[in-house]
Order: sequence, then C-alpha cells, then structure tokens
Amino acid sequence: MNSYPASEKAFLGLNHAQVFVYVLMTVISILFLFITNAYLFRMNFQDWSPVPIPSLLWFNTICLALASVGMAWSKSGAKATDHQKTKVGLAIAGVFVVVFVSGQTWAWQELNASGYFLSSNPANTFFYLITALHAFHVLGGLVAWFVVTFRVFKGDATMLQPESVGLLGAYWHYMLLVWGVLFAMLITT
Repeated sequence: MNSYPASEKAFLGLNHAQVFVYVLMTVISILFLFITNAYLFRMNFQDWSPVPIPSLLWFNTICLALASVGMAWSKSGAKATDHQKTKVGLAIAGVFVVVFVSGQTWAWQELNASGYFLSSNPANTFFYLITALHAFHVLGGLVAWFVVTFRVFKGDATMLQPESVGLLGAYWHYMLLVWGVLFAMLITT
C-alpha cells in the first residue's frame, strides 16, 4: 500500500510523483512512436542510405542495462532497509548512465570522423535525431538520479523508501526498454 503525505490525495491509487512520471513516460512514448513512424516511412525513398551502426553502441547498450540493474539493486536495498545497498545501487546506476551517454557521444564522433555527417543523407539525420533524443531523456533521468542520490546520501528518510527509489528505477527501466526498441530498429533497417 502506498503511503501518501496527509496533504496529498491519491489519484487512481497513485501519488503526484507517480502520476507525473507515468504521464511523462506516456508522452515520451508518443514522441518516439511518431519518430519511429517517420523513420520507417522515410527510409522507403531513393535517397536513403543506411548508416553503419558503430560497434560502440553494443557496449553502450550493455552499460544502460547495467545501470538498470543498479537501480533494481538500489530498490531492493530500500525494500530491505539496507541503506548501504541502496547507495551502492544508485552509484552503480549513475556511473553506467554517464558511461552510456559518453559512449553515445563517442559513437557520434566516430560516425562524423567516417564522413557520416548529420545532413549528409536522411538516414544520418534520423540516426542522430533518435539517439540524441534518447540521450536527452536519459540525461533528464540523470538529473532526477542526482537529486534522489544526493538526498539518499544525506539520509533523507523519504528518499530511502522503496517507492521513491522504485519510481526512479521505473523511469530508468523504461529508458532501457525504449533504447532496446530503438536500437533494434536501427540495426535491422
């Protein structure tokens, strides 16, 4: 059962933070559905020349998966009231997300060095758009991670609750799912 502050009324059994995060994930889903639709439509034109997928993206994907594992570990620690495990899980998640975003930047640099510039052809434009938008949303999650982690390390009892860490973890897992779908689309088309 969720515990709500006395001043907060539940909406469909969800508190304000949960409603915000779930609405945010819905909006992000719609954005990526539109972009995916445009990508699949646009690739049928004559001027489409597929972008070679940098092998670094496989490593980046593993890093994002490990960040998700770190968040799951953190939530597990919060459920067991093991504050050290919660902190370690958050730290692992943060490190691997920073590596993921850095790796995306290196992959873009690798493509640029090989002559695959943003405006060279529509496939390049879509590749950069899709990966940059995803990285932007991961960075947004990193801001939330920083706030939660800072408060957890300060001993904030609210942030040490499984619901708080779990909500951040839900967004983290969602970003992994979105990346998995996008990455699968990029490597198969």
